[in-house]
Amino acid sequence: MAGAAALILTACAEPALPPPQASLDGIQALRAADAAPMRIGAFSPAPGPPTMMDKSIIVRAGTQAAPEGSFAAYLADTLAAELKGAGRLDPNSSLVLSGVITDTHADAAMPTARARLAARFTLTRSGQTVFDKTLNVEAEWNSDFVGAVAIPDAFNQYSGLFPRLATKLFADPQFKAAARRS
Repeated sequence: MAGAAALILTACAEPALPPPQASLDGIQALRAADAAPMRIGAFSPAPGPPTMMDKSIIVRAGTQAAPEGSFAAYLADTLAAELKGAGRLDPNSSLVLSGVITDTHADAAMPTARARLAARFTLTRSGQTVFDKTLNVEAEWNSDFVGAVAIPDAFNQYSGLFPRLATKLFADPQFKAAARRS
């Protein structure tokens, strides 16, 4: 009986998310922006629901733990991967990109499931703020009745929002102007 309960409980935990990889969209957005090399600063969750969901996301009976214990850190790692892929990551740069996750959500509601991610991004150049803006991305899809299908699908949709948010940031006209090589 205890073995069956352990099997049920372990079936509810999803495998760890892989480390972020640079995406073609992110690389193209950074190169099109002619962004100067920058470094990644501090990333954290905002108080309230984003803080409560920074360590894991729960959908139905499934749990997806945040890589390295924090989805805010995962966003920072995603941005670093995109910058590195475009040749724009420089740990010694005076241009620093920081952020706060302001909204995070994932569900597997039927018939339509939703996920969203928002963050307030700040870009500083030599300590002076040159960009400060909140951006968000959302996903919506048909959810399956069967949890074994719906739960992993929700986690995949949610984790896919991180590179989409990075690309949206890099393509933002105000960010492009602030990050342009001087």
